Parts: sequence; C-alpha cells; structure tokens
Amino acid sequence: MLFNYRYVTHDIEKFQTWLDHLVKTVWCRNGGAYSLSLLHADLKAVVEEIAIDDRITTNYLDGPIKAIDAIFQNQLTSAQRAQVSLWYDHNNDIDALCGNDPQKMPRTYAEIKVINADLEKALKAFCKSLFKDVIHLKAVTSRTAEIDAHYDAFVTENNEGKCPYCGYGDIKGQHHSKREAYDHFLPKGTYPFNSVNFKNLAPMCQECNSSYKLQKDPVRHIDPLHKAKNGKRRKAFYSYATVDPGISIKLTLTATNIDNLRPSDISIALDSPGREEEVGSWSDVFGIDERYKAKICAKNDGKYWIVQALDECLNGGKTPQEIIDKIEQNASSNPWAEANFLKRPFLRACKEAGVLR
Repeated sequence: MLFNYRYVTHDIEKFQTWLDHLVKTVWCRNGGAYSLSLLHADLKAVVEEIAIDDRITTNYLDGPIKAIDAIFQNQLTSAQRAQVSLWYDHNNDIDALCGNDPQKMPRTYAEIKVINADLEKALKAFCKSLFKDVIHLKAVTSRTAEIDAHYDAFVTENNEGKCPYCGYGDIKGQHHSKREAYDHFLPKGTYPFNSVNFKNLAPMCQECNSSYKLQKDPVRHIDPLHKAKNGKRRKAFYSYATVDPGISIKLTLTATNIDNLRPSDISIALDSPGREEEVGSWSDVFGIDERYKAKICAKNDGKYWIVQALDECLNGGKTPQEIIDKIEQNASSNPWAEANFLKRPFLRACKEAGVLR
C-alpha cells in the first residue's frame, strides 16, 4: 500500500454499534427467552418498521435474528457462546489483525462451522445481507446514513483521487455522480461479523478490486476458508494506519531496447524497512510486480516516459541529470500525479542502463 487513507467518523457506523449489541448482549447471553426488547433500541425500531412495510418482501432481520438466537441458546454451550463473543471482538479489531497481534486471532466461517454447521450457514447469509441489502433500507438509513453520503464525506477528506493500493488507478471523487465499490479488506466471505465495519471497508479502484484482490486474504498466506488450520498468518498494511507505509521502489533494466522492452527485462525491488511482511502481502494480493512491469512496458506509459525524456535531451537542451532532477522534484511533491512514484525509479533505471544519456 503506497499511502494510507484517513478514516472518516460517520453516522453510518451506528449500524456496527447495533451489531455489537446483537452479538454480544443478545445472542451470547446465557439463558432467557428471546424478545425484540433485547435488541438495541434503534435496531428494534428498524425491525418493527420493516415488518409493517409492504414494499419489503424479504425477511432480512426479524426471522434471521430469531433463528440465529435459537442456535446460540439451544445448540451452543455457555463456553461456546463466550468463545464466539471473543471472536467477534477479534474480527472487528482490523488494525490489530493487520498487525498480526498475537493476542487477536482472526476467526473464519470454517472455525464457526466446527462449533456448529447450522450457525456457520446462518451467520454467513446474515452477515452478507447486512452489507448487500440491509444497510441500504430506508428504515436503516433514516437512523444512520446513506452509504453514498459516507462516500462523499470520505472522498472529501481523502481527495488524492488515486487508489492507494496501486498508486495510479483513479478513485471517483466529488465531481462524479458515481462512486467506487467498497472493498472488504478482510474478505466478508471468509471472516464473520465485520461486513459493515467501516474500518474493514475502503473504496478501491476497479482493477485492484475486481481483477486482482478479489477474495484474497491479506493476513493469511492461503485462504483460511478452506484450510483454516494451515494458513500461516502474516502482517498486512492497515488501510487507515497513522504511520506512512514508507514504500520505496527500485528498478533495474537488463535490456536497453526500450521499443521491445518486456516484463522479463525488468527487476522490481519493493522495500519498507522492517515491514517486509506487509510489503509481501501487498504485492501478492494486488499483483504489484506484474502490474508495474506491465505499465512500464506500455506504449503510453513507461515507453512514453522515456521517449519524452529523450526528446527533452535532444530538442530541449536538457541533460539526463536535469531530467532526473526534475522528476525527483515532481515525485517528491506530487508522487501520485502522472504515476511519478513509478516514473522516478524507471527513469533512474534508464539512466543507469545507459538508455537515458
């Protein structure tokens, strides 16, 4: 991850507060009959409003909440309920999970299934529906906020206009009528309970989200949904960290014929001292090595950068060092404009390889 997003506190987070109460106070209670009065007052009002809205034909909340409560109370032991409550806390501490905190273990649906297969199935359907459907219902948004309102506030604060996961993909901003999709950094199909936790949600460019990350898990070397006991944990960059990722990029060229430059002619070294695991996770999940090499080899990206630099040398009276100095200045002040963060190491490599001279 090349830079951090700045977290935006917003009314939409209220839904997660309702879920906190539902899981920890209602479902994980020890004994007593279920009733609507157990729910958070706002969630209770939502359930009641949905129940009398003839336009809503799907039982999103009342039925699933009751069914899951019955599993908790009738099929789980007190110790198992306490365990699930702890797992809920762990799965919602996204910062700690990205930092591989040994005191916070990410728990998967596969591990829920070991406790109770019915619970795993019901929770997966419920948590998926929360983000896909429930948070968009008028009964909910009238008490929290529209997700589009959150997006507007988000891109007002995070106005770089570029995707921090690749550095060059566009993020639609204030002047667009559409928005980017929110990615669940810890995949919602793998981890229960955090599908509406906005510390696990962030806008991501289309290429990062739909072509590369998909359901990859940044904090595991393999997909724990299928191999829960064998997936080795690893650190990953947290989207809302306060410490800059500090990524440096060094390129080496083994060929000087730029017109025929191929990915195999390029070596990329990504570095952030003391954060090797995070860099490895980032590169793996987002296909960074492949994508940066492809961009450098593209006619209107890397190849154009060197053509432009050579033209400035030939017709603009600039020396190679002056060109390097200028791109150094641009990359320092505006690293995300025109992919300067990648253009800088590429032109450095061109000069070292004797292409820019």
